[in-house]
Amino acid sequence: MKTSVFYLLIVLGSTCIVAASPPQYDSGTVVESMVAMRDGVRLATDIYLPSNGGAPVSGRFPVIVLRTPYRKASIKQTGLSLASRGYAVVAQDCRGRFDSEGEFYAFVNEGTDGYDTIEWAAAQEWSNGRVGTSGPSYLAWDQYHAAMYRPPHLTAMFAGVGGANFYQEFGHPGGATNLGWPLWLARSAQTSPQAADHVAEAEALAQMLKEPSAWLGMHPKEREKVFEKFPAHLQMYRDLYKHTTFDHYWKQRGFDIRGHHGEMKDVPALFVSGWYDYFSAGVLENFASLSKIQQSDKKLIMGPWWHATGGDSCGDASFARASQMDETAIMLGWFDHWLKQEPLENVPSSAVSFYRMGGGEGGRDADGRLRHGGQWLSASSWPPEDATPARWYLGSGGRLATQKPGQQQPDSYVFDPDHPVPTIGGRFAMGPWSPRCVQDQVCKLDYLGCDDAKPLAERSDVLVYQTEPLDKEVEVTGPISATLWVSSDRVDTDFTAKLIDVYPDGYAMILAEGQIRARYRHGFDRTQPLEPGATHEVVVQLGSTSNLFAKGHRIRVDISSSNYPNIEPNPNTGEPPYEVTRRMKANNRIFHDSERPSFVELPQRATPPVSVR
Repeated sequence: MKTSVFYLLIVLGSTCIVAASPPQYDSGTVVESMVAMRDGVRLATDIYLPSNGGAPVSGRFPVIVLRTPYRKASIKQTGLSLASRGYAVVAQDCRGRFDSEGEFYAFVNEGTDGYDTIEWAAAQEWSNGRVGTSGPSYLAWDQYHAAMYRPPHLTAMFAGVGGANFYQEFGHPGGATNLGWPLWLARSAQTSPQAADHVAEAEALAQMLKEPSAWLGMHPKEREKVFEKFPAHLQMYRDLYKHTTFDHYWKQRGFDIRGHHGEMKDVPALFVSGWYDYFSAGVLENFASLSKIQQSDKKLIMGPWWHATGGDSCGDASFARASQMDETAIMLGWFDHWLKQEPLENVPSSAVSFYRMGGGEGGRDADGRLRHGGQWLSASSWPPEDATPARWYLGSGGRLATQKPGQQQPDSYVFDPDHPVPTIGGRFAMGPWSPRCVQDQVCKLDYLGCDDAKPLAERSDVLVYQTEPLDKEVEVTGPISATLWVSSDRVDTDFTAKLIDVYPDGYAMILAEGQIRARYRHGFDRTQPLEPGATHEVVVQLGSTSNLFAKGHRIRVDISSSNYPNIEPNPNTGEPPYEVTRRMKANNRIFHDSERPSFVELPQRATPPVSVR
């Protein structure tokens, strides 16, 4: 979940290149400290101070706090850069990580530790008492958590790729276990302080992470053996499988930002994410919710990026130089305004800036990437007020159309959990064996789960529904969902949906994806088995995107029951994942008739702006 804070130049919303403000000081000085928390545990902290000629400059400065589980030394360049621009920077190892004392348990301690660090920083002789927090991913989650305790000196936040509901976004999205979290825990264990005392076990973890397919294919109980020498990580792993519903565990402040929005201190906040970020839905929700219930300024930037934001390409697609973002310039503009009371510069004037993908010329660029193109647009809120949900109905013969179907026979397929549909692109990337972002929905033998080099559409367990070639552009911007009428001969199974932009040459570009574990169709806080053979309605949330389907392209929706290794395959037995004793095939059906119309709901803008190619 680590991502860089700094990126290169961008053009954001216009032809004006945005660049970071020039340094005010020629260097930064690093001071190391062990900062005591309220319970006496000391956290390793580096302080970067504005300096000239290698000596700290006297005076009081605004402070930016970054707290990380990924080693505070990784923030060095960030700290030096910000210090040269007149900030005191506090970079801190989270509790139980690297040089800090205490025991690490992801997310749960960051609220009080964050509060104590912010207030400690405000009281130092080099501080003017105005404190901002910054950082992406985990560093954004711990900003939110600290804000729930309302530290008096917290003044502004700059939060990248930090979500709102960890259960729904990364633990058990759609109720199905995400295998990315066990992998994150394995990486965290391998870099934990305990690794120094268990060198062989840490090295085994490192080797497993290079090629984890065998480990991921194990029974969950068998997998846990790699954590035997890492008790905190073993407990976190077991808790993932012990708490498969949205219960009290996931409702803790550290995991459930959404449920505690009302507790967060009202300070200016700028949110950054991308359409292929696994926390994108939470970023959008944090912005939308806090904008409604708080008074201070809130801004949102959504680009064509994955969990590392700011580039001009994502996976197999290029979005042109215009899509790049200089996060340094934007962050400095934000903090210069709120911490130094300077005019707001280098920050978009609109509340929402988003990159609508599409409209490119197609073909390949010099790096071999698809020229999908796009342009920056703005809105006053999220979702954009002029986006209207439209239903596109699934129909016989793989038809996708705006007309409601008549009397039609359902489509059926067999889902075999021992032969799941491979994950190819999308929001959940795991490595070269499970590629990220934009990808053609075609297998390659080096992709995890692929045993051939055929399109996923040729699999018997993938149902494909698509439009005729479009006679005009269709813009889709906002949240996407699929409402399906289904049946199964098992008491539980999964249903997955993907939204795809199909080029005239057949290239199938994934835009969004989601799933629902059927037992959670009535809510993630309770389970209800399916009645085998009966018809049930389920809703799959695919998150949000913004894409211009060009004339001649097709809108496509793929329906299946697996997406591996994104989600752990459902054994179809109804057993808890940790207690599975067997796997069974499921005969699943999708209905699309007048009484049981299955459809995907796409938020469309009536008159797309002229595309930039």
